[in-house]
Amino acid sequence: MLIVLLMSCAKPTPVAIPRQLSTEEGLSAEVISKGDIPSRLAAPDEANLVIFYTGEQRADLQPCGCADTPRGGLPRTAAYIAAAGEGLIINGAGWLDEGQTLDGSPMADAKLKNQWMVTGLKQLSVDIVHVGFGDLIGLSRMDESPDLPMISANLRGPGLTTHQIIEHGGQRVGISGISHEGHISIATPGFERLEPYSAAKPILEHLSAESDFVVLLNNNATQATKKLIRDGHVDLVIETAHHRGFEPPFRHGNSIWVRSHDQGLRLGELRVTTDSEDGITAHDRKIDLDSTVPNQSDMAAIADEAGQELKALERALFSP
Repeated sequence: MLIVLLMSCAKPTPVAIPRQLSTEEGLSAEVISKGDIPSRLAAPDEANLVIFYTGEQRADLQPCGCADTPRGGLPRTAAYIAAAGEGLIINGAGWLDEGQTLDGSPMADAKLKNQWMVTGLKQLSVDIVHVGFGDLIGLSRMDESPDLPMISANLRGPGLTTHQIIEHGGQRVGISGISHEGHISIATPGFERLEPYSAAKPILEHLSAESDFVVLLNNNATQATKKLIRDGHVDLVIETAHHRGFEPPFRHGNSIWVRSHDQGLRLGELRVTTDSEDGITAHDRKIDLDSTVPNQSDMAAIADEAGQELKALERALFSP
């Protein structure tokens, strides 16, 4: 793990050197830290379901992370996905700035950052935006609900649906998500926060009956997720919980479990074969979004304009 973290902060070279890791039977993984986009693309395989997953940008559209070689950013994310081709695009949670200081008062720039993040996700054409508790704090302070495909089984309110069923790869993919409820002292006006297991159980039962493949997004609600897996209605868990290492996929019960990378520094590309002789198999690719991945021009323009407006706001607030 330490080797991978050091590689991610090293100066990029034009040579593609994927690190491959075999995990449990039917599961494999690799992290790709070098090379231009064509050299990073997946080789032809039998996957009939491709999911691009990310999260925890906290309303930052630009790269972040290591000071010398920042990674991530929606412009690089958009460039890779456009080159890779068709796939479901999922943000697992943590996409908004919670917008509060240590004493709970609103931060001056959070509202503007969140508005731009909504614009960026719309430009990315995300299929699913999971709302975690931190996102709910940001949503509760917006003037109107974002026009995004937002879901949560246990956090409910304006603009949110409990699930979606999406036709992809010749099959129906049912998707829902759960989050921790947050501390009772934190207010989220206009939104309801339910216990995740009891709220999600009937939804997953419905998705299992109506879908060919069921995805559960888990944002810091791991115990409830494990209980839901035991009920037998979940094929895939995508967990978003500040993970920083190279996290290979594993099986919990009959479900495959993958973890997204904090701050969107690496883009997850999960290639699933649902009709394999060995059951459901998956290859999990983690794409380092370093400087050798170019910016997608339209998204870069959005990120640049957002940066300019934020700097203008800072000058207005803090200049003498």
